[in-house]
Amino acid sequence: MMHAPLKSPQSKRIIWRMMNLKKMMTVAAVLALAACATDKPLPGPVPQVGFSHLAPLTFNVTRVDIGTNYVSPMAAPNVEHQLPTSPQRAMTDWAQARLKANPTGGTQTVANFVIEDAAVIETKLKKSTGFTGLMTYEPTERYDARATASLSLQDPLTGSHGSIRVSASRTMEVHENATLAEREQAWVELVENLMADFNAQADEQIRTHMMPWLLN
Repeated sequence: MMHAPLKSPQSKRIIWRMMNLKKMMTVAAVLALAACATDKPLPGPVPQVGFSHLAPLTFNVTRVDIGTNYVSPMAAPNVEHQLPTSPQRAMTDWAQARLKANPTGGTQTVANFVIEDAAVIETKLKKSTGFTGLMTYEPTERYDARATASLSLQDPLTGSHGSIRVSASRTMEVHENATLAEREQAWVELVENLMADFNAQADEQIRTHMMPWLLN
């Protein structure tokens, strides 16, 4: 009768480690499935990027027209339509909150605020392979957000005019283990930071190049 060869202590240790690693991978897979099943968006009202804390900029113009030349493709790699507040919505809200007219000033000058770019591009990032990729959480998506708009003034009687162009951009990475709520919060912060840059640039350019029309 033949007997199976006895395993050496070293072989037993290798087998034990492999079995433990297999158990860890199984537990990780179960936890990942459970997280997916319970993943929920941010609770309560969807957070919005607000500008009520900023003082309005009042111009000696009869009105401020707000428009856009940007049309979202609504398809990958663009994801701005998935954000709680898109850059386009944020720039429109910013213009409504900050750019004010003085219709009783006796002028026919009109201000035009036009959105040119409001894209958010998602780029998939490569994950480490092997043991490092298995045991660590790494960024798996990068989001590049842009906010570009122009503001112009034109007096049809005197021909006087002025214009500025503001362009801001921000980048953010999201880790693979981020929940939907954490991802949405990251998107909100991305647009908040983007608009903080946009607002600072716009404020500086307006006070530099449009002082003759600015009343405050």
